[in-house]
Amino acid sequence: MKDDRLLLLTPLREALERITRKAGPLLADPSLLDQEDGQDRLDVICMQFLAAGEALKRLEKLEPGLLATSFPDIDWKGAMGFRDVIAHQYFDLDAEQVLLICSQALPDMLQAVIALEERARSARPDQ
Repeated sequence: MKDDRLLLLTPLREALERITRKAGPLLADPSLLDQEDGQDRLDVICMQFLAAGEALKRLEKLEPGLLATSFPDIDWKGAMGFRDVIAHQYFDLDAEQVLLICSQALPDMLQAVIALEERARSARPDQ
Protein backbone atom coordinates (compact mmCIF):
# COMPACT_ATOMS: atom_id res chain seq x y z
CA MET A 1 0.00 0.00 0.00
CA LYS A 2 2.96 2.35 0.58
CA ASP A 3 3.98 1.94 -3.08
CA ASP A 4 0.40 2.75 -4.13
CA ARG A 5 0.58 5.84 -1.95
CA LEU A 6 3.79 6.94 -3.65
CA LEU A 7 2.25 6.35 -7.09
CA LEU A 8 -0.29 9.02 -6.15
CA LEU A 9 1.83 11.35 -4.03
CA THR A 10 4.71 11.83 -6.46
CA PRO A 11 2.60 13.05 -9.41
CA LEU A 12 0.47 15.03 -6.95
CA ARG A 13 3.56 16.85 -5.69
CA GLU A 14 4.73 17.42 -9.26
CA ALA A 15 1.34 18.91 -10.19
CA LEU A 16 1.37 21.24 -7.18
CA GLU A 17 4.94 22.32 -7.98
CA ARG A 18 3.95 23.04 -11.57
CA ILE A 19 1.02 25.14 -10.37
CA THR A 20 3.42 27.08 -8.16
CA ARG A 21 5.76 27.75 -11.09
CA LYS A 22 2.99 28.75 -13.49
CA ALA A 23 1.18 30.92 -10.93
CA GLY A 24 4.26 32.89 -9.90
CA PRO A 25 4.21 35.41 -12.75
CA LEU A 26 0.42 35.81 -12.51
CA LEU A 27 0.62 36.47 -8.79
CA ALA A 28 3.37 39.02 -9.37
CA ASP A 29 1.42 40.73 -12.16
CA PRO A 30 -2.27 39.80 -12.44
CA SER A 31 -2.59 42.01 -15.53
CA LEU A 32 -0.89 39.17 -17.42
CA LEU A 33 -4.32 37.51 -17.41
CA ASP A 34 -5.29 40.04 -20.09
CA GLN A 35 -2.78 38.43 -22.45
CA GLU A 36 -2.87 35.07 -24.20
CA ASP A 37 0.22 33.83 -22.33
CA GLY A 38 -1.47 34.64 -19.03
CA GLN A 39 -4.61 32.79 -20.08
CA ASP A 40 -2.44 29.83 -21.15
CA ARG A 41 -0.83 29.82 -17.71
CA LEU A 42 -4.26 29.86 -16.08
CA ASP A 43 -5.31 26.91 -18.25
CA VAL A 44 -2.24 24.93 -17.13
CA ILE A 45 -2.91 25.83 -13.50
CA CYS A 46 -6.52 24.65 -13.75
CA MET A 47 -5.55 21.41 -15.48
CA GLN A 48 -2.98 20.70 -12.78
CA PHE A 49 -5.51 21.50 -10.03
CA LEU A 50 -7.89 19.08 -11.71
CA ALA A 51 -5.20 16.38 -11.74
CA ALA A 52 -4.24 17.16 -8.13
CA GLY A 53 -7.85 16.93 -6.98
CA GLU A 54 -8.25 13.59 -8.71
CA ALA A 55 -5.08 12.28 -7.05
CA LEU A 56 -6.36 13.46 -3.66
CA LYS A 57 -9.67 11.66 -4.22
CA ARG A 58 -7.84 8.46 -5.12
CA LEU A 59 -5.55 8.79 -2.12
CA GLU A 60 -8.55 9.28 0.17
CA LYS A 61 -10.17 6.19 -1.33
CA LEU A 62 -6.96 4.18 -0.91
CA GLU A 63 -6.37 5.27 2.70
CA PRO A 64 -9.48 6.94 4.15
CA GLY A 65 -8.66 9.63 6.70
CA LEU A 66 -4.92 9.73 5.97
CA LEU A 67 -4.99 13.33 4.77
CA ALA A 68 -7.22 14.81 7.47
CA THR A 69 -5.49 12.87 10.24
CA SER A 70 -1.98 13.77 9.09
CA PHE A 71 -2.65 17.44 8.33
CA PRO A 72 -5.99 18.54 9.82
CA ASP A 73 -5.39 22.23 9.07
CA ILE A 74 -5.37 21.64 5.30
CA ASP A 75 -8.71 21.88 3.50
CA TRP A 76 -8.43 18.56 1.66
CA LYS A 77 -12.17 18.36 0.97
CA GLY A 78 -12.06 21.84 -0.48
CA ALA A 79 -9.21 20.82 -2.78
CA MET A 80 -11.15 17.77 -3.95
CA GLY A 81 -14.22 19.93 -4.45
CA PHE A 82 -12.23 22.49 -6.42
CA ARG A 83 -11.42 19.70 -8.86
CA ASP A 84 -15.15 19.27 -9.44
CA VAL A 85 -15.68 23.00 -9.91
CA ILE A 86 -12.94 23.10 -12.54
CA ALA A 87 -14.30 20.04 -14.31
CA HIS A 88 -17.94 21.08 -14.35
CA GLN A 89 -17.93 24.88 -14.21
CA TYR A 90 -14.74 25.76 -16.05
CA PHE A 91 -16.17 28.70 -17.99
CA ASP A 92 -17.53 30.21 -14.77
CA LEU A 93 -14.18 30.18 -12.95
CA ASP A 94 -12.99 33.45 -11.47
CA ALA A 95 -9.29 33.87 -12.26
CA GLU A 96 -8.79 35.97 -9.13
CA GLN A 97 -10.19 33.16 -6.98
CA VAL A 98 -7.87 30.66 -8.64
CA LEU A 99 -4.91 32.92 -7.90
CA LEU A 100 -6.11 33.41 -4.34
CA ILE A 101 -6.06 29.64 -3.88
CA CYS A 102 -2.57 29.56 -5.38
CA SER A 103 -1.28 32.18 -2.97
CA GLN A 104 -3.11 31.18 0.22
CA ALA A 105 -3.80 27.43 0.16
CA LEU A 106 -1.27 25.94 -2.21
CA PRO A 107 1.97 26.52 -0.23
CA ASP A 108 0.78 24.63 2.87
CA MET A 109 -0.79 21.87 0.81
CA LEU A 110 2.41 21.39 -1.15
CA GLN A 111 4.45 21.13 2.05
CA ALA A 112 1.99 18.59 3.45
CA VAL A 113 2.19 16.48 0.29
CA ILE A 114 5.99 16.62 0.38
CA ALA A 115 5.94 15.42 3.98
CA LEU A 116 3.53 12.58 3.13
CA GLU A 117 5.70 11.58 0.18
CA GLU A 118 8.83 11.56 2.35
CA ARG A 119 7.06 9.40 4.96
CA ALA A 120 5.95 6.96 2.28
CA ARG A 121 9.46 6.76 0.84
CA SER A 122 11.04 6.14 4.25
CA ALA A 123 8.49 3.41 4.98
CA ARG A 124 9.43 1.44 1.86
CA PRO A 125 11.14 -1.82 2.80
CA ASP A 126 13.57 -1.70 -0.14
CA GLN A 127 15.22 1.52 1.04
